[in-house]
This record gives sequence, C-alpha cells and structure tokens, in this order.
Amino acid sequence: MATKKTTDADAPRGFFRRWRSWLYDPRVIVGLIILCAAPFLGNLLSKSGTDFTTLPEYQVDRRTIQLKETPDYLPADLLERTWQRAGLGQTFSILEPDLAERIGHAFEESPWVRKVIQVRLQYPNRIDLELEYRQPVALVQLQQGFYPVDRDGILLPSMDFSVKQLDSYPIIEGIQSVPRGTAGNHWGDLSVWGATRLAEMFLAESENGSLWDRYQFVKIRVDGQAAAQAQTVEELHQVAYRLITKKGSEVIWGVAPEVPDPTEPNAETKMKRLEMYLRDFGGLQTAQGPVEIDLRRWKDIARRSLPQQGVTR
Repeated sequence: MATKKTTDADAPRGFFRRWRSWLYDPRVIVGLIILCAAPFLGNLLSKSGTDFTTLPEYQVDRRTIQLKETPDYLPADLLERTWQRAGLGQTFSILEPDLAERIGHAFEESPWVRKVIQVRLQYPNRIDLELEYRQPVALVQLQQGFYPVDRDGILLPSMDFSVKQLDSYPIIEGIQSVPRGTAGNHWGDLSVWGATRLAEMFLAESENGSLWDRYQFVKIRVDGQAAAQAQTVEELHQVAYRLITKKGSEVIWGVAPEVPDPTEPNAETKMKRLEMYLRDFGGLQTAQGPVEIDLRRWKDIARRSLPQQGVTR
C-alpha cells in the first residue's frame, strides 16, 4: 500500500493545528489571564495605599514556630538565640521582604546547624523549618578544659555542655593545637578531624549497642610527630591513634580511618579483627590486667601485657 506524501501545503496546517490546540488549553488561558492582570492589580494595590504587612491575618507569633525532631543534645533556647540574631521581633509579618532568606541565613550562622534544607513560608501566617544539625561526637581535652566537636572537626559551643555530659562522649587527648576560631568553625587541625572520624565509627549504633560501649573505650589518644598540628594529608599519615579502655587496655589503631596507608590494613579489616578478638577472648582485659593490642600488622594481632592501672576522665 502506498503511503501518502506530506506536501508543503500540509505543513502549515499541522503547525497551526498544534498551535490552536495549545492555545485552547485551560491552563494556558488561566496563565495568560494572570500575566495580563498582574500589572493592573499591582498598580491598583499601590494606589490603594494599603500596607499588607500590617494586616492581622499575615502576622506571625514567634512562639508558634517550632523546630521539629530536634535531638536531645541541642540547647533548649536554640530557636530563641537564632531569632534574636536575625533581628526579628516577637511578632512580624510573613509578607516582610526577604523574610525566608533572613531566617535561613540566621540559622546558617548557628554553630549547631550543619545545613539549612528549607525555610517554607505558608500563607497566611505559618513558617516551617527543615534543618540538619551538627552532632557532637567527642570532647577534645586541653589544659584549658574540654571542647566539643562534631564528626567534621567543627568546634561546638562549650557553654551548651554540662559537666554531667562528659561521660557521654569519647575524650580526645594528645592534641597540642588550640581551636583556630570560634564555635561553628573547623578546629584547624586534621589530627582532630581524624580522631572524630574514629570516634564516629565506634559510636555507630548496632543491635548490641555501640562498639564504643561494648569495648568499654573512654579515650582516643593522638600520637605522632605531626600531632602538634596536621595541615595536610601527608602530615596526617604521621599521626597515629590509640583507643583506651576504662581499665587501661590500649588498642593501637594507627592512621585515621579515611587515610589510606599501604603499610597498614584498612579500617574495615581492623574493625573485623577487633570484633574477632572480642569474640575469642571476651574482652580487652585479661585476668592478669590490661593489654596493648596492635591492629597495624598485616598477618595477625600483636598483644602484650601492660602495667595494672585505671583510667580517669
């Protein structure tokens, strides 16, 4: 059967047919009406002299705004602090210019907020906030006191932690540097970052609780010639970490978990070896006292006895 050829005269008809079908689409018609009416409505409102930001139905009371699904470790007054920093009053209008941007920026400046996911303004007077928070994973111990840090080595506000919380987090000792800036900034030392990565890995929850609790660890000790302040990955290769238990046993971990080193097994292999050791020996403490366990060897685990001693925090 022969097919019908499309002539030059048919092409314009097809074009106009598609154009007419699109133009008669109800959604397109509504859009065109709104587009044409917008200048007229804007001019009418401006001439009316009405300040819509003062209308009661658009007023927001800050007390109606809540941070959803907040972790227990966050300070109770986080919202109030951030609101004051944004320069917003107790009552304000949802129609204020750049309101969402100002609120988002205020939370971005908070040392407790890792990321502002969304600030949603819902008319007439509702605001929803979706935030990602920084989670403390360890406390860096210096002569001046304890400094909380998150998984990325970001300094968190010390004033938001009480003495009772010291037992809730691993202690990082052996750091010789001081924070480079205020809370919300990176410590400025990759040695701290490596320790926080190690702490986070052992704090991960499983069916039997965290490995940190199962092994009864209390401290991460930082050793190495670059421990004073590691600025590069090359310097971080010279930093080693030890895990200290409550009764004084020590696990020589080696380099930070995410730092590849051809002279040591990777982090996954070390974790499996430690799990096997716990299964075979029941713990990191022998009847004779504490032991030192070296996970850096390729073929097996090296172990030796240590003097009897306790660990204080």
